[in-house]
Amino acid sequence: MSEDVIRPRPVVDTTLPEELREDLLREAVAPESRHARDDGQAASRALRLREGGVQLLGVGFTLVLALLTAGWYLGMVIVSIGLIAYVGALAVRKEADPLVRAVGGAIGAGAFAAAPLWLFDLLPQDPPGGVPWLLFGLLVGLVTADTLTAQVPETPEEHHRDRVLLPDDISAADHGLLVAVQQTIDRVTDARVELGSSDTLDTARGLSVLREQEWRIASLLARQRELRRGYVRRWQQASSPRVREVLRPQREHLTAVEGHIRARVDQIVEYGRLVDESVLAHREWEQCQEALAATDDYADLRAEASLMSLPSPEVADLADTAEVARRVRDDSVARVHAATTGLAELPEH
Repeated sequence: MSEDVIRPRPVVDTTLPEELREDLLREAVAPESRHARDDGQAASRALRLREGGVQLLGVGFTLVLALLTAGWYLGMVIVSIGLIAYVGALAVRKEADPLVRAVGGAIGAGAFAAAPLWLFDLLPQDPPGGVPWLLFGLLVGLVTADTLTAQVPETPEEHHRDRVLLPDDISAADHGLLVAVQQTIDRVTDARVELGSSDTLDTARGLSVLREQEWRIASLLARQRELRRGYVRRWQQASSPRVREVLRPQREHLTAVEGHIRARVDQIVEYGRLVDESVLAHREWEQCQEALAATDDYADLRAEASLMSLPSPEVADLADTAEVARRVRDDSVARVHAATTGLAELPEH
């Protein structure tokens, strides 16, 4: 039997809320989504860079047209609006770096505070022609810093990674133990469906206990895998028999742990066997009840059919009539036959 055949399912910590457990389990059984998300982080950063570039291109192109056609006044309006709008969007984005958000807020506040000075001609003279480009340079710096420092929000699956155990977290030699537990869970789940309202096994509680046992066993197997790897590494690197003698208690502990886990798994498997026998007995009881309920119909049919064993007066009368008719026809045939025979025996003249 190949390893894939007995590969266990991922196991999620039973102390987590049910909805979160289901989400984590779906994520765990679909590894391609994790790879897609890892690739998507780089793709999202590149997407933000492209979006920022498009925004800068739009503001810069509009700024150039404004400076060439209407002068610095319209250019200041355009670049100030673009800068303040980006700072406002930066303030509400959770993935933005706090330092970039603070610097952007200071720049936006400064641009907003300085706007009335040139907007209402409060300055003694027009600002230098390079001021719009200075604001545009600040906008370029903000967009670049935000793109490079923004963090991709952590998903619940990543946050609770230590609460999910994958098959690779457990030694392949121990997969069979976890599979035996999961097969028992599947049996109890099927039994709950089949028993329905007649669930005398309390399968709801049984499933709760089994899933808790599944998590505990999977956790022990995962820790055993790590400790076994450390033991094997130290054993292989041991420079003398005395070092290996010091390692002997570790091997004994690992052997005892495996025995304890196997004993619990055997107990769980035995429970699954008893559940199967209970379901079989329930199925037999249902079939017997169904057979007993239908027996009355068979008895009624037999009682009704038993009347057929008695002679029917109507059929007897029909038989007598048929017998009389037969005899009449036989007599007629006999007379015709006799007459025909007599004609044949007349002498010829």
